Amino acid sequence: MQHIIDDCYPKIFNDSVHGHIELHPLCVKIIDTPQFQRLRNIKQLGATYYTYPGACHNRFEHCIGTCHLAAKLLRQIRLHQTEACDDQDDLCVQIAGLCHDLGHGPFSHMFDHQFIPEFQTQTYRKWNHEEGSCKMLDHLIAENDLKSEFEKYGLNFEKDVAFIKELINPPSEQPYKGRPKEKQFLYEIVCNKKNGVDVDKWDYFARDCHHLGIPNSFDHNRVISNMMVVNSSDGTSHIAARDKDFDQLHEMFHVRSMLHRRAYQHRVNTSIETMICDAMTLANDHIFYNGENGKRVKISECIDDMFAFTRLTDNVVFDIMNSESPHADMVKARQLIQRIHTRQLYQYCAGARINETIPSSSDVRKFVIEIVELSNKKLTKGDIFISVVRINYGDKDNNPLEKFLFYSKNSPGAFVIRADEVSSMLPSSFQDCYIQVFCRDKNMKRLTEQCFRGWCPSKGLTPMREDDVYAKYELKG
Repeated sequence: MQHIIDDCYPKIFNDSVHGHIELHPLCVKIIDTPQFQRLRNIKQLGATYYTYPGACHNRFEHCIGTCHLAAKLLRQIRLHQTEACDDQDDLCVQIAGLCHDLGHGPFSHMFDHQFIPEFQTQTYRKWNHEEGSCKMLDHLIAENDLKSEFEKYGLNFEKDVAFIKELINPPSEQPYKGRPKEKQFLYEIVCNKKNGVDVDKWDYFARDCHHLGIPNSFDHNRVISNMMVVNSSDGTSHIAARDKDFDQLHEMFHVRSMLHRRAYQHRVNTSIETMICDAMTLANDHIFYNGENGKRVKISECIDDMFAFTRLTDNVVFDIMNSESPHADMVKARQLIQRIHTRQLYQYCAGARINETIPSSSDVRKFVIEIVELSNKKLTKGDIFISVVRINYGDKDNNPLEKFLFYSKNSPGAFVIRADEVSSMLPSSFQDCYIQVFCRDKNMKRLTEQCFRGWCPSKGLTPMREDDVYAKYELKG
């Protein structure tokens, strides 16, 4: 009897960032499934944990925090604009925040940005974790018989689950199908494709800074307290912030660029994630997970089988380490994991700032060949790799705040604020780009650096000094 009663009430979670938070009982039902609990074993920042020892947090708590902030934002909006949305809309947005990262693979973005592209040929479709989240949500509901739970709390199952998946992975075509244009602001809460201001970022900025030990100068609570819904001339609704919060939102994007520079794209992190990716690539034909109907599924094939994907987590490195396969690929894979544990990492050799067009993947492959050719056959393509680092505000070289709406209590309507209207000290350029060259054998470091420096003039590039950009942030393991 007590269990039945408990099922009908929200539950309180004590979060390390947001304190005591209350979650809807349907959200709790989703959390208490193997598919969601899997997120406990996927690091939020991938291999950054090997560089920053405090970065041990996982996708599990980030998803709960995103759900909380989505509910908090809607509660604030509905406090003053009661007709903006209804309880069903509210619950759908909370579920989308909770489930938006269900599709992350081992070591988070390393999996979909580095590992999966290794197996994506011209005949193989591209994949991202948002697509994986939508597939995993369907799988989670089916495997745990949650359809009746969705209906129990007033949701139209077919319509609202489709809406939740639109919130997680907004389609490029508009108008959206899940809700009319009068409620389009709901699509700007969890995954805001328009300008990047959303609760997903607010949680991971706060959470990542907390665990990295880096001060967070952005206050999402201040911004939430002044947000409201505005309508454009065609009746489409959008979220807007008070004009006086412009500085806070600009600081949000500054925090984003700072975290990318100091942590997410730290060169030691790049080195270790590439080592893990190399080990998983070597092990791909030798490590299998049980999929649907008992099928044996390779690591790279798990994205098409949610039974297998449920079993695929950061623990893949232990699956590799504990394998006793004598195959040469597995021996090399185990050696790579062992090298990480003994801090014998791939070596950063040199870098250069790019002021022109950002190189594509095919350009990078050409660059590797050109650099290797300068080594007089002492290097091979497999000895080195190049990483392209982009530090921006999330909209390439554009200012995303110029796509965000503000309002003033002294004038009607919403408007855009340009940076030059606020201060002449705000940046006029919104993207830095670098290329970095690494070698897989530390004995090749000096030769790789010499070849890179010899190659740079042919591209109009100037190698950076050793103390530029990243060296001052490097931590010893």
